[in-house]
Amino acid sequence: MLPSIGYQGFRTAPIPSGWVQMGERWALWWNGREVASLTPDRAGGLRMALNALKMWQTKSVRVASFRQGKRFAERWCAARLYPDLPLREAVTRLTDSTPIDPRPPLPGLPPTSEQQQQAQRLDEAAAAAAARVMPALALIQPPAETRPRLTDRADVGLREGKVGSKRR
Repeated sequence: MLPSIGYQGFRTAPIPSGWVQMGERWALWWNGREVASLTPDRAGGLRMALNALKMWQTKSVRVASFRQGKRFAERWCAARLYPDLPLREAVTRLTDSTPIDPRPPLPGLPPTSEQQQQAQRLDEAAAAAAARVMPALALIQPPAETRPRLTDRADVGLREGKVGSKRR
């Protein structure tokens, strides 16, 4: 039987959809829930657990191959999750693993006259501050590129490539 999916906390990863492999186990995800899983059993086959909408619509069976189990799970879940669609279209929609685009933000209320006046005053204040600061920034020149001065005699030898030279 499938574990119940409870509170997920804050999601940082995208919500899986379609068939997802987790180690040796394969899971079919729909709408943020795992609705079917295929796990290897001791006899060499696969154990399939199906869990669609309602608690009494669960099924746990043994299947011979992954292909057989995957096909059966897709059809069984699609028939219960999309009862109003033809089976082929329901299976296609169930196994679709393309990420869902987020909905556009809801339109906001139009700004009031007080908000428009406040935005205008803020724009004027920003323009006045920029007019004061820009001339001061124009006076600051970046320093011309200079060669570093050598201060230590040993450092001079290292820079010239004369490592370990001795005077006699």
